[in-house]
Amino acid sequence: MQSREQDKLQEIRRRAVAAIALVLLVSGPLPAKTYHVDAVKGADAGRGTRERPFKTIAEASEVLEPGDKVAIHPGIYHEQIMRGRSGREGSPVVYEGIDRDTVILRGSVKVKDWEKEGPCWVKRGLTPYTHENSFVMVDESRLLTRAASPADLEENHFHLDPEGVYRIRLAYDADPNRDHEVEVYELDFAFNAGDEWGGTAKKWIVIRNMTIEKYGANAISTDARNPTDNSHWELDRLTVRYNAAEGVFHCLDDWYVHDCLFTRNGCHGCQLNGARIRFVRNTCSDNEWFGVNHDGGCGLLIGPDETAHSCVVKDNLFKDNGAPNGYGCGIYLEGRSHGNLIEGNVIVGGTASGIAFYGSSHNRVFNNVLKDIALGRDWIWAAAFVVDHSLEGLPTQSVANVVAHNTVSGCRSPVAAAAPKRAIGSGERNRFINNVFSGCLTLGPIPLEPVVSMEGNVLHSCPSREMTAVEWLRSRLGRSEGDFPSSRQSASETALKTVTDPGFVARDKGDFRLRSDSPLIDTGIHFPEVKRDAAGRPRPAGKAPDVGAYEYYHD
Repeated sequence: MQSREQDKLQEIRRRAVAAIALVLLVSGPLPAKTYHVDAVKGADAGRGTRERPFKTIAEASEVLEPGDKVAIHPGIYHEQIMRGRSGREGSPVVYEGIDRDTVILRGSVKVKDWEKEGPCWVKRGLTPYTHENSFVMVDESRLLTRAASPADLEENHFHLDPEGVYRIRLAYDADPNRDHEVEVYELDFAFNAGDEWGGTAKKWIVIRNMTIEKYGANAISTDARNPTDNSHWELDRLTVRYNAAEGVFHCLDDWYVHDCLFTRNGCHGCQLNGARIRFVRNTCSDNEWFGVNHDGGCGLLIGPDETAHSCVVKDNLFKDNGAPNGYGCGIYLEGRSHGNLIEGNVIVGGTASGIAFYGSSHNRVFNNVLKDIALGRDWIWAAAFVVDHSLEGLPTQSVANVVAHNTVSGCRSPVAAAAPKRAIGSGERNRFINNVFSGCLTLGPIPLEPVVSMEGNVLHSCPSREMTAVEWLRSRLGRSEGDFPSSRQSASETALKTVTDPGFVARDKGDFRLRSDSPLIDTGIHFPEVKRDAAGRPRPAGKAPDVGAYEYYHD
C-alpha cells in the first residue's frame, strides 16, 4: 500500500514538473529590459526610462540583469563602474553608447582656475580617488613628473598633498590658465571587474561604442588572478586613449576584442592574460605616449602569465608604438605565455621591435607585414623580430616559436636573437620559414649556438656593416647541412637566399602583393601549416608556396 502511494506521489511530481516546463517553454524567459543613462538630462531620481533616465552608468549597473542593456546617451561621464552583475551565455549584460565619439567616459577634469602662489600654481578642492595614480596632463601630450615635496618645485613637476591640493609648475613657468590646457586626475579606471580594488567579479559583459579616456590607471581593469571569474567579455568599437597606464589591463578567458582603437596610452594599448582571447581588427597606435614607461610601451602585450595561451591576434594594425627612447613593440609575447596565433597583422613603425618573444614559446606567427620598424634606433636589439629571455622569471628561454610567411620591409634589422642560457635542442629552435626580408639597414645578432633555424627565407638589399649576408649566415647559423632542409643548394643558400628585386606591386605604397615576375613565386619550402595567405586565399597557388605574406594569383 505504501509503495502505491509513493508511486502516485512521484507521478504527481513528474506531471507538475512537466507542466511547469511547458509553461516556461510557451512563455519563454522574461523579456530583456533596456535602461537609459543621460549625463545631461538624467537626474538622481531617474528610473532608467527614456523619459526619466539615470544620470550615471554606475547607477544603471546596479539594476541590470542578464540580457539587459543600458543605452548611454551622449555626454561626459566622470565616474567609475565598479560593481554590477554578470550576464550569462546568450544573455550578456550590455553597456552600449549611442555614439562612439560623443559618449565619453573620462577620469580627469579640466582645470582653468589655478591660483598663483609664489613660483607655483595651486588648485584646491579636487578629490583624487587614489593619490598614487595621480597625474597632471598638459595639452594631451605630456605628463608632469611627481615631486616628493612641494618645496622648491621645479618646472614640469607637480605635487599632490594628502588633502588633495595640487601644485604645479609648467615649462618656462607658463600660465596654466592662459597658455595651456591642463587636466588633473581624479579617477582610476572606468570599468573594473574582480575582487581587486573594490569591484565585483563579472562574466558575459559587453562594452560597446564609446570613448574611454584619461583615467589614472587603466580604462578597463580586471582581476588577472581569477581569469575564469571574469570571462566572456566583448569589447566592441571602443576608443581607448590617453589613460596614464594601460588601455585594458587585463583581457581574460574567452574575451572578444574587436574593431577598437587603443591609442596614446601611457603604457601598453592592451594586455592579454587569459586563454582563448580573440583580438581582431583593432588599431593600436602611439602607445607609451607620455614618455618612457618602466614596463615598456607596446601595442599589445601577451603574458607574462601561463594563463595567456591559445589566443588569436588577427587582422590588426599596430602603428608607431613606443616613446623615442622606450621599448616600442607592436606585439610583445612575454614570460610563460604560449601557444598563441599571430596572423595577418600589419605592424608599422615603433621604436624597438615588431614582434618580440621574451620567454614566450610555441607561438605561431603567420602572414604578417612588418614595415619600417625601429628605423631611428641605433641599437642591436632593435629588429623586426626579437628572440630574447623573459624578464618575468623562470622559464626564461623562448623556444619552438614558428615565424612563417611574413613580409618584412625597411626595418632596422630582420632578426635579433640572444644567446641561450641553456642547451637548446634542435626541436626547440625558433623556426623562421619562407619569410622575405627587404631593405633592412643591417643584420642583427644571432648567437653562434643556434636558437633559431632559417628555412626558405629570402633576403633583399639588407646590407651588413661587417660582412656579406652569406658570410653572416654561415658564421651565425652554423655550417652543418643537418641544420637545414636537404637541398642541392648549400646550407646558407637554402636557409636564406638573396634576390635583387622581390617583385612587390608597390613597396613605397605598402602594397606587398607580388608581381607576375617576382622571384618569390613558387620558391618557398613546403610548410602545410600555413594554408592561406594574408588575403585569405589558399596557399600554395602554384607548385610550391610563395615566400612572404602573399601568394601570387593572376586576377
